[in-house]
Amino acid sequence: MEIEELDVEISENQISFDFLNEQVPQVMQTTESVEWVAEETLVVLVKAKKEISSNFEILGKKMIDWVALAASGCQQKMIEEPTEEELLDKIRPLCEGFKFVAVLYSDTPLLKKSTFLDIMKYFSSHRMNVLKLSRGFVFKSEFLQTAKIMLSTSVEEFDKEDFSVIDTTQNVSYAFNVLKARILNYHKAQGVVFFGEETIFIDADVEIEAGTVVYPNNVIKGESYIGKNVILESGNYIFDTIICDEAFVYQSYLEKSKVETGKTVGPFERLINQKI
Repeated sequence: MEIEELDVEISENQISFDFLNEQVPQVMQTTESVEWVAEETLVVLVKAKKEISSNFEILGKKMIDWVALAASGCQQKMIEEPTEEELLDKIRPLCEGFKFVAVLYSDTPLLKKSTFLDIMKYFSSHRMNVLKLSRGFVFKSEFLQTAKIMLSTSVEEFDKEDFSVIDTTQNVSYAFNVLKARILNYHKAQGVVFFGEETIFIDADVEIEAGTVVYPNNVIKGESYIGKNVILESGNYIFDTIICDEAFVYQSYLEKSKVETGKTVGPFERLINQKI
């Protein structure tokens, strides 16, 4: 979707920075004490060999992209899953120029940025060479240059939910519900009102401004943008669409379209690549 063509200025997506932090302000950008994490850490994203593909989408993002989001700000590289015995040889050539290397797996899409930062601060403050997580590792790059085996055998647990391994269809349903709740809670904290949350589904990259009210049975997908004080009555499917301030939409299908300020759409409208 090319938002520029629709003449609406949209800022960089809020959710991609904030909601995984449980409403902690943008720590990766503004908190001086953790700036070193982005500057000094390489994140190696491992595509796990599981029944559920790393490219499987949950609420608009691939599993591996959810993990990458938790470490946003850091440089990242992706590899296929090696055995634990092969891991050091796989990541050793990648770590030049970095002080730390974090190895994260695509089957842990519930990992939050706040947890990732806690892990890195713990690793640094304890002056460790290796930190084994319940799913993943952190290494000091200097250690990787000469290490033949991993000396760390104990596992350090942080937030157990964050490291839930999503590798079955049942686990996917669990992850979906957790991520859905995080998304809705983020928007509620920004001043959006929801009625009938159990029937409302919002993708991760959707933006909704304060004062908007969303009624039951709404699906908002893709990179949709919902302006201020919009009313989304029941029964809408909205995909990659811009709805400007104070619009009223009900019982309609909108795809790659734009609804101007104050306009009413519905019932039973079907807009595709249209401006109204």
